[in-house]
Amino acid sequence: MKKLEEKIAQFKKKLYLCTEFIYVRLDNNLFDMENKQFSYELLVIDNSGKSEITTEKSLLQGLAYSEKLWNDPIVDKNEIKDASLSIVLKVTRVDMEGSLNDYDMQSAFFINIRGCQFDKLEEFRKKILIHLRKLGFSNTRILKDDISTSLSVEIYPYINKIENLLRSFLVKFFIQKVGLNWWDVTAPNLLKEKIKGRKNNEKNFSPYSDTDVSLSDFDDLGELIYKQSSGFNSQEKILEKIMNTTSVDELQTLKEELQGNYTKYFKETFKDKQFDTKWKQLFDIRNLVAHNNLLTINDKEVAIQLSSDVEKIIKDAEKMIKDLTFSTEEKEAIRNATIEQIEAEQSAQNNAEEDAPRPHVIGKIDLPQDTSRFNRKIATEDDLLEEVKFFSRFSDRVACKGVVDQLWRKGFDRTTAYSLMNIMTSKGIFEQYKFTDPDGIEINAIRLAQK
Repeated sequence: MKKLEEKIAQFKKKLYLCTEFIYVRLDNNLFDMENKQFSYELLVIDNSGKSEITTEKSLLQGLAYSEKLWNDPIVDKNEIKDASLSIVLKVTRVDMEGSLNDYDMQSAFFINIRGCQFDKLEEFRKKILIHLRKLGFSNTRILKDDISTSLSVEIYPYINKIENLLRSFLVKFFIQKVGLNWWDVTAPNLLKEKIKGRKNNEKNFSPYSDTDVSLSDFDDLGELIYKQSSGFNSQEKILEKIMNTTSVDELQTLKEELQGNYTKYFKETFKDKQFDTKWKQLFDIRNLVAHNNLLTINDKEVAIQLSSDVEKIIKDAEKMIKDLTFSTEEKEAIRNATIEQIEAEQSAQNNAEEDAPRPHVIGKIDLPQDTSRFNRKIATEDDLLEEVKFFSRFSDRVACKGVVDQLWRKGFDRTTAYSLMNIMTSKGIFEQYKFTDPDGIEINAIRLAQK
């Protein structure tokens, strides 16, 4: 067996010196021929006259003497071969006489480098660029880099996995803790406009599925996490509230709002664990992959480590979702953010209607009632109290949904009515409980709190 392995090693060394790289592998006593070649191609130009190299032979000599590049180089015709590195370098002079503008270009060469050992060629790429610069070639173009292509293929699954993991977390968290309108309340306006413009480009799934998060870019997803450190207050809103504060009590209320459970959750689960820094570093590597930039083994190692770190941060945060409860102030802040969004939409709609051309009236027709949120009112505590008291006169079991449906029929917004109901329960004005109807269905119910 030992003699057979020695013969195989000698055979491999002989085969290596061929222009095609062929490995012979002993696998279950069978020979399996596999092509394991990586290519790295350059175009190098001396347009300054600083280099004295003008022929293929002189360039080969200039490259072959460097001990930093080679271990045991052999120059053969227009090639340099190094068996210990599994690298063959071929030089071809470029005829630039037909160039329209650069008539004074001194010399130009194509350099084709092939290698079988990934790690060796990965290190060789930068070394040869540095050496070519020392030889006087001021203009170097990388035409092909199989190493970067291979690295990008290996890195992308990590990026894809972590990006979709954060998408999943955002949907789970905000729907469970804020509600179905979470996108309107939490997403920055610029992001909402960007996604609105993209929905027309996604025709397969958007007609049947909410695609706001899936159409968001990698950096946008991170931004949705960063901005939660101040709760539902932008920096402008916080400054405005500080400027309008007229008493110590108001200042204390603002402090409690900014230090509430919501902001504490995002601070402890994301900010304190350097999520933003790690996500931005991962974003930089993601851009290298997405735009076919040059990559190194270090980029791959960093990407894998960052992906692992961020995955743990997200999964740990997801485990804590169920334990997060909002204070009354935080619930009011969420509701106020929702109201501001509704008012902004209503204002935009009204402006659009004013700018639209008005048709001539040629007859009276019955228009269907507008059920959109653009014409909806915002219920107050008095509105909600009135409805609960009204239903309580007829039954001691008042369904929450029945109260909100009645308000909706009267022209009030449904989402903010539900949130106000929860806020008033937190304040001790209402009590919420459950009962089972005759059909065995569990019903959420509401009543006035017992004093």
